Amino acid sequence: MISIQKKIALYAGGCFTLLFLALLVAIYMEMNHTVVPLNRSLTQQVVNARSQQIDYWFNQRIGEIDMLASLASDHRWTRAELLQETRKFETKMEEEYESIRVVDLQANSWSQEDRPFSILIRPYYQHLIESNAQYVVSNPIVSKANGAEIVVILYRVNPVVNEEVVYIAAAVSIEKMKEIAQDISLYDRSGQLIVANAQAGDVKTSKHQTNQDVSLFEATINSVQGWKLVLEVPNSELSLAVMKTQRTALLVGILIGGVFIVLLTLLASSIIRPIQSLRQVMKNVQKGDQYIRADESRNDEIGDLGRSFNEMLVQLYRSEQEKKESELKLVHEQIKPHFLYNTLDTIQWMAADYGADNVVEMVEALSTYFRLGLGVGSPYIPLEQELYHVESYLHIQCVRYEEILDYQLHYDEELLQRNIIRFMLQPLVENAIYHGIKPLGDQKCTISIFAYKKDQNVVIKVENNGVMIPEQKLTQINQALVEDNYDSSATGFGLYSVNHRIRLAFGAAYGLTVSSSGGITKMMIRIPLEWERDEDVEDRNRR
Repeated sequence: MISIQKKIALYAGGCFTLLFLALLVAIYMEMNHTVVPLNRSLTQQVVNARSQQIDYWFNQRIGEIDMLASLASDHRWTRAELLQETRKFETKMEEEYESIRVVDLQANSWSQEDRPFSILIRPYYQHLIESNAQYVVSNPIVSKANGAEIVVILYRVNPVVNEEVVYIAAAVSIEKMKEIAQDISLYDRSGQLIVANAQAGDVKTSKHQTNQDVSLFEATINSVQGWKLVLEVPNSELSLAVMKTQRTALLVGILIGGVFIVLLTLLASSIIRPIQSLRQVMKNVQKGDQYIRADESRNDEIGDLGRSFNEMLVQLYRSEQEKKESELKLVHEQIKPHFLYNTLDTIQWMAADYGADNVVEMVEALSTYFRLGLGVGSPYIPLEQELYHVESYLHIQCVRYEEILDYQLHYDEELLQRNIIRFMLQPLVENAIYHGIKPLGDQKCTISIFAYKKDQNVVIKVENNGVMIPEQKLTQINQALVEDNYDSSATGFGLYSVNHRIRLAFGAAYGLTVSSSGGITKMMIRIPLEWERDEDVEDRNRR
């Protein structure tokens, strides 16, 4: 007969076996609901990040070509003049561009080095002609000059200068895209494989194959219609961490079955909790917390995931920061020359009608204006320097409109060394002169500028006692400012640029508002009193 002791042992062994199997099932199910989705999410984020990097790289090239097209249109360059400028730019950016050519109305492509040729029947030219797009990107082609793989960005010159300068065709190497994509497949809009991943091998095909044992991760390239990144990952790799953990749990359960409860606690502590912690970190990142990071102290697969996730965040935030700074500088550069021609006309008028006595003073004020307004460097300057800049502008305008214009400056001296965004006040003062004071004719009006501290904000107001803004127009202006949309019928570029740059630098809670009542029109800027420069935030993220 079997002894009670043996029965108890068998019963305990059977219970332990059932409990242990239940534990394995529980671990398997829990990790399938955590690790595998986490791996999928991280993999998709990596593909998205690579897509954004390629998109950013394309946007840089498109922005550079747009600059050339705008210069050609503004200066009404001939083909020879534009080719001379493109040659300079091509030499400077030779690592990015294989060639930059000028296309005329008959679809002939010109350069300084070789004879022209027709692109009339080329698919990318036909695509641009048939669409209303500003530009198109060709499928990859092999350059006849050096055998390198390139794509052609065909960009409209709008408005057209003449029949010789209609399009700009820039051939860019795709080597940079291959470096960014690395082991992720890149397809163009026709489905042609541009970059093959490690599993796709060296064979280029127009369609990627998928099956039930492979997970597919895709991300589009927004700036190039139809292009996308595709990563095929075997499901076994996504669940690799689960299988390793199961084997470890089984071995530990066989060796130390007597301490099952302790083992369960250790498993929960060493596996489930770190995964949940990493998952919580990801949720906080999704909510916008840029300072949180995953724990990197572990030396297992979860620690590797945490380190990879942290590195991905650093690269993503750096890319976003570069894009933000580029956009801020672009908006700043667009508004710099706005006042040049009116001032030069004024100097000419003074010299012709009144002699040269006041020219020296006028030129000195103009020099101050451009030295401060068009200076290179940081987009942030002290309030004192910004007030000095706008006062030089007002001095010039008072000479021009001395019969109708006067101005006052009132400011809190404690705020003079506070940094603000460069070139904020001049667009507001110009708006007040041309839309508030000049329409009144011979009536003399005053522009008053106030800078003071309110709560935890710096408030700067530009007031004038000129023409009032109708209520409907005022509502339209403030609505466009709140939505941060450029509407030429509402705000004009000056008001939009000031508001847009403030929101870029400090967030949507700050910006510009306009009011008009009681004979006074006010344009009020609100920015934070204490704030950190973006580069400081980025440095802290790296730590």
